[in-house]
Amino acid sequence: MHAHGRDLIRPTIIAGNWKHNPDRSNGESLLRDVMGGVEERRSRMVGDPDSVEVLIFPPLPWLGWLSASGDTAQDSLPISFGAQCVAEVSMGAFTGEVGAQLVKDFGAQWCLVGHSERRTLFGVDDESCARRVRQALDHKLKPVLCIGETLAQRESGDTRSVVGEQLERGLSLCVEGEQPVIAYEPVWAIGTGVTATVEQVAEVHGFLRDRLCELRGSGAEATPILYGGSVKADNAADLLGLSDVDGALIGGASLEASSFLGILDAGIACRGGREPKLHE
Repeated sequence: MHAHGRDLIRPTIIAGNWKHNPDRSNGESLLRDVMGGVEERRSRMVGDPDSVEVLIFPPLPWLGWLSASGDTAQDSLPISFGAQCVAEVSMGAFTGEVGAQLVKDFGAQWCLVGHSERRTLFGVDDESCARRVRQALDHKLKPVLCIGETLAQRESGDTRSVVGEQLERGLSLCVEGEQPVIAYEPVWAIGTGVTATVEQVAEVHGFLRDRLCELRGSGAEATPILYGGSVKADNAADLLGLSDVDGALIGGASLEASSFLGILDAGIACRGGREPKLHE
């Protein structure tokens, strides 16, 4: 593995995945607190405030609510919004599905593809992920392809083969120049309170950067790779300080404004002058 310097053309992305939470009243106050906190931080950032992007992936009804309230003029908001999942097909007779075009029409700019809960609970496989990535790109959404191994796969030494295959298959319908964001989420560290060690994260992210460059060419150096897996305000600085970690995809800690904003603070601080660590 070759060494990678932190390429500052890659933005730092701090993304909150609300999953199937919270209820409406708590969600409204959470959104107000997060947007206010992000706006305040952007106003006092040194350098380019756009170098740190903040995303929220709420349950789908929130996109409709934001659109109806006139809050989707994205250039006036301090954060961007995305869908947690999009269909692998376009509009049509697909009851219960919501496609990329529709969420785009309601103000989304991003979407998650292949989160481990979609893979394990709803049967989304690598080929389906590839079609969903393609749908997102075709409708001008920015996909975040989620990949990660289970505890059994890690313990049997299959981490690299598993995440490498998920990466290759998930990007298989992309054409040259298209660089979806990648999120590495070890399944055994999602919602368990167990966080991968800094060394483990550095090793897998470095492998993914190398694999991306093999698959996609030198332009892959500009592809952000996020880490997700029990990221909290107290471990965010160590994780975000790694040279190949370009941000975080945050579950539980995104449901409390103070913890989410604490992770954002770590991202802003690391952006100001990070040193690559624990990565050769």
